[in-house]
Amino acid sequence: MSLLELRHLSKHFGSYKALDNVSFSVEPGRIVGLIGPNGAGKSTAMRAMTGLMRFDSGEVTFDGQAVKFSKTKALAKMGNLIEYPAIYPNFTAEDHMKYYAMDSKDPEDIHELMKLTGIDGDNFGKRKAKNFSLGMKQRLGIAIALVRKPKLVILDEPMNGLDPQSVREIRALIQKLAGQGIAFLISSHLLDELQRLADDVVIINKGKIIRRATMAEFLSEDKAQIKVKTSDNHAMVKAAEAAGWQVAMGSEDDVLITAEEGVNAQAVLAKATEANLEVQDIQTATVNLEDHLMEVLSENSTRA
Repeated sequence: MSLLELRHLSKHFGSYKALDNVSFSVEPGRIVGLIGPNGAGKSTAMRAMTGLMRFDSGEVTFDGQAVKFSKTKALAKMGNLIEYPAIYPNFTAEDHMKYYAMDSKDPEDIHELMKLTGIDGDNFGKRKAKNFSLGMKQRLGIAIALVRKPKLVILDEPMNGLDPQSVREIRALIQKLAGQGIAFLISSHLLDELQRLADDVVIINKGKIIRRATMAEFLSEDKAQIKVKTSDNHAMVKAAEAAGWQVAMGSEDDVLITAEEGVNAQAVLAKATEANLEVQDIQTATVNLEDHLMEVLSENSTRA
């Protein structure tokens, strides 16, 4: 049985469909990346599954129990950091940990957790939170999410404000805890980081789930790509489409053309010349999560 399951979840704000028949699950010990563009429905889904928002239809179950708005019994073993951590400016990190552990019968060892997340010591353990940097607030929010010994932790942009060393440390912490059986659902715009971290990927766009797969399966769908910049990228896209090639706009002001039989850098150069376009840069590259996501979203928009 899945630890967390969303079945046919829908949520409307007036005539706007924020969630449209959304279904996916999270298994114990798995790290799931929930990705999509701004406004795709990620935060709405996270708020619904944590009991922070009513939904119009469908159901959410966690650890075998139904999750409903403002009914928190089912959520005793779910930790979350959504949007911004609930931090009190005049509390120290230790004050926060003690406060959030109060309603747990068997909380995590507070000082060990502070050590794991890097909020121990004289500098942060005793300093008031109003003097914390954004990165330290994020660390504290993650520590708070872990204090109840959760089976699942839901994190929205957990790497926000962290320096590269801190990102590596938090990544290692999440992987260590997942190895102990804790599941994670993570939404982040840092796709390179998610590619290193996530076991599974769920892509949402315009309130609908458009792809569910393991990260390995998702990336293996893609072939090498020709990345080209021209004097008119939109004209290059049209020329590639006219040739029957698989093409999408990239995330770095470039055009991504899938390398298939007969489609290589030389063919792309020839097609650009034929269209009277100046080629400014061209290279063959293996796919990464960001590029493949852009391609999938482009295909989905075309079908819609």
